[in-house]
Amino acid sequence: MTGRCVKQPMYKLNYTPIKLKNFNDYFVRYKDTKDITFINEFLHFYEPVLERKIYKFCWHYGIAQDREEDLKQIFVVVLLEELQDYKSEMPVLQLIKYKVLDAWHDYVRTNCGNVAVDNANNYKTIRKVAFLYYRQAKEKPFDELVSEIAKELNISESNVRKCILASERFKQDFNLDIDDQANEQAFYSQVSQKDLSTLSPEKYFFRNQQCYDLCEALQSLKAKDRKLIELVFGICPSCLMDKERKTLREASLLLGLTESETIPNVV
Repeated sequence: MTGRCVKQPMYKLNYTPIKLKNFNDYFVRYKDTKDITFINEFLHFYEPVLERKIYKFCWHYGIAQDREEDLKQIFVVVLLEELQDYKSEMPVLQLIKYKVLDAWHDYVRTNCGNVAVDNANNYKTIRKVAFLYYRQAKEKPFDELVSEIAKELNISESNVRKCILASERFKQDFNLDIDDQANEQAFYSQVSQKDLSTLSPEKYFFRNQQCYDLCEALQSLKAKDRKLIELVFGICPSCLMDKERKTLREASLLLGLTESETIPNVV
């Protein structure tokens, strides 16, 4: 997956609002007052959480990270639509959880693939078939697996084969908008390692899963340890793109550590 390394907050306010006890309080006050300020302040605090959710979604489904702004805006649209008729005692974020996922998938279906999938139901079926197929593709003969998937999903074997073919053709568009020299260098650095468009869908899926697991591990580290790995190994913990490497001594000086303190954290 490709994407830009530097992310700029979309909803950060130029002042620090008072943080309410829980997120749903912002929605209740918005409903009572119709003051959009409460939505803006909610987004100010919630954006880091939203970014993590989008990040996981993009890694899991092989979507370019530069789609993040679109996915954020889709979240806001779904949120505002829900608030128009919100009367439930359930938290709003809980109510819209699956609506947001459906909206994101609809965006992927219509904007992110090299093959058009004509409707949402077909897209869901393709995803189900692809999940079952690639999970067991190495363990069972193709025809046997097709037959099992057809029985499990109650569809014909012919449709299973069509879905597998569609999933193989539905590949992410890896082109970057090269608008400056830094982006151009990053682009060619990424492509020189391995042309992702040449990967089979199965290998592409497992590559994404490995990247996702690595990112999860990096995010669980302390900020200083994460920065140390970034400097010494030359890897961005946000997008896994290559960066300039530093020696242990250089990294130690930048982080205010001694070399003896850095060595246990990188081995």
